[in-house]
Amino acid sequence: MIAGSVARRYAKALVDVAAASDELEAVRQELSRFADLLGEQRELRQFLTNPSVLRRDKVRVLDEVVARLLLRPLTRSFLRILLEAGRLPALESVLRAYEALVDERLGQIRATVTTAGPLEAEAQERLRQRLEQMTGKTVYLEVQQDPRILGGLVTQIGSQVYDGSLRTQLSRLREELIRGA
Repeated sequence: MIAGSVARRYAKALVDVAAASDELEAVRQELSRFADLLGEQRELRQFLTNPSVLRRDKVRVLDEVVARLLLRPLTRSFLRILLEAGRLPALESVLRAYEALVDERLGQIRATVTTAGPLEAEAQERLRQRLEQMTGKTVYLEVQQDPRILGGLVTQIGSQVYDGSLRTQLSRLREELIRGA
């Protein structure tokens, strides 16, 4: 795995080129799709990252996969650069850095919301609007379910976590009761 600063440099270079050709979101989606494919296809990932496989063979296979996925030339070129530099194993880190830079450039932010059960569309919209008021940015919600939180919700924006789960509240109450006894 490469250091975050190196992943960020690769991502920044890609953001600059993608922004110039107005392809920020399309490249994001394509990189994400390719990263998902590598995550799912263990043999492909091992082949493309194996140092004993000849580079020309890796490039040929990468080109075939990219052609099947119908990725745009910019995404194809970037993946080839990563492959030839031996940085393809760091694609996930580069993708995260790319997404953060695109969000920053577009004045948007992602919020991950974890609930115990389904969150209705109306409640999601109210939450999104409230988070936009708090951050001053366009918020994209990623909603997850985790019945272990029992109720309420946990919201994460970047490294900031707002924990309003019933599980955490009960845990705090328990601690207070133990200290007070």
